[in-house]
Amino acid sequence: MLQVQQILHRRYQLQQQLGNNAGRQTWLAVDLGKSPQELVIVKLLAFHPQMQWNEFKLFEREAQILKELNHPRIPYYRDYFSLDKRSGVGLYWFGLVQQYIPGASLQQHLAEGKRFTETEVKNIAQEVLEILSYLHGMQPPVLHRDIKPSNLILGDDGQVYLVDFGAVQDSAAAEGVSFTVVGTTGYAPLEQFWGRAVPASDLYALGATLIHLLTGAAPADLPQQNLRIQFRDRISVNPRFIHWIEVLTAPELEQRFSNASEALVALKTNRYPKISLTQPPGSRVRLNKTPDWLSIKIPKKKRSLLDIIKLAGKLLLTIGSLPVLLFFSLVILLLIFLMFAALSHNRFGLVIFLINFIFILFMGVLWKDTSKELGKLQDEVSRTIRTLFGGYYLYFDRDNFIIERQLFGWGYLRHLSKIYDITELEQISFAEIAIKTRMVSYSFGQELTESERSWLVQEIQDWLDID
Repeated sequence: MLQVQQILHRRYQLQQQLGNNAGRQTWLAVDLGKSPQELVIVKLLAFHPQMQWNEFKLFEREAQILKELNHPRIPYYRDYFSLDKRSGVGLYWFGLVQQYIPGASLQQHLAEGKRFTETEVKNIAQEVLEILSYLHGMQPPVLHRDIKPSNLILGDDGQVYLVDFGAVQDSAAAEGVSFTVVGTTGYAPLEQFWGRAVPASDLYALGATLIHLLTGAAPADLPQQNLRIQFRDRISVNPRFIHWIEVLTAPELEQRFSNASEALVALKTNRYPKISLTQPPGSRVRLNKTPDWLSIKIPKKKRSLLDIIKLAGKLLLTIGSLPVLLFFSLVILLLIFLMFAALSHNRFGLVIFLINFIFILFMGVLWKDTSKELGKLQDEVSRTIRTLFGGYYLYFDRDNFIIERQLFGWGYLRHLSKIYDITELEQISFAEIAIKTRMVSYSFGQELTESERSWLVQEIQDWLDID
């Protein structure tokens, strides 16, 4: 058993164990051979009868490739050594020494409860893509194959570093007939588990990592539909950024960016290949289209018994408030009558007048507050009725479009406008879809899920041929 303060290879004094699993250990150590002394990371692999030969090949490949890399946000290779049984306390060990990066992994930040903002996640994405552009641009390209929050260090200098090249592969090695399955479930794409990793495989892992940072949930714990990670409904960020991440994590290679440089340009310019979204399971929206027209019917929301009971309660409260308001009105009228009648009383007329005036003010405040709350309640009842029993009908042809509100199946509010007036179709996260024209903005889809809104926006954009 290796111990703290033990000196390896007559140079590296162990300070703190950072990891230990399956014959592998990672230590923070002091390089005694440097002046002044420096902290380094020492990765160790134990050679034992149960060890798979592929483990040694991966360890050796990591050392070989790190030795060739020269990027400011990849830890520099320092040394490679082996220990005999005597030095290794009964085991043969292989050691890899690399630069120590002061900071904490993104996984540590997540474990401490940090929630990353959209701006922070975009900056992380850009920095990682710059590293991947360097790796993928080498000849042959270098694939990391294990990008995840625990392998991204947010340095004390504010920069992001990519570490742990234990699963690294160059494309020349990938052309061999044998392969080693590496990667982490939830972050690695399917082709990687088939031994066919390509640069776009690292992009998938980056996208899955960004989803983890935005949602706080590991990708493996999120639901999937058609092999796509479903995360839209859990976050509130710019839909264009969400779409960009969906391109990164597309299950089909041909729908992803081909390399990191392409993904980086797309992130900066908001230009990316389109993903074909399908109607979410369970959606009751009815969509029909031909080359000449597009119709969308958004039916009334599914109602539960609890919804009906809540609506009935609000209606009863609204009806019950009317007699109270009427009572306040009658009392105020009576007090006004008594106030002016008191002026004819010679002895106490002024006193009675002032008392009635004060009561009138008090009752007036009560009447005003009750009316205000009743108005709010009526608005809420109206909104609930529209939500439970109302829907939308949209119709587009090549010249005009119609948006019609419906209640109990009958249209009651219709807007007609010209197609050429449309300036933008916007999905407002966790809220609605807005069709913006030169004069006004029309909104709909408030009762839909985020996935349904994303699908509808794409369908309308595709039919109108707008971005």
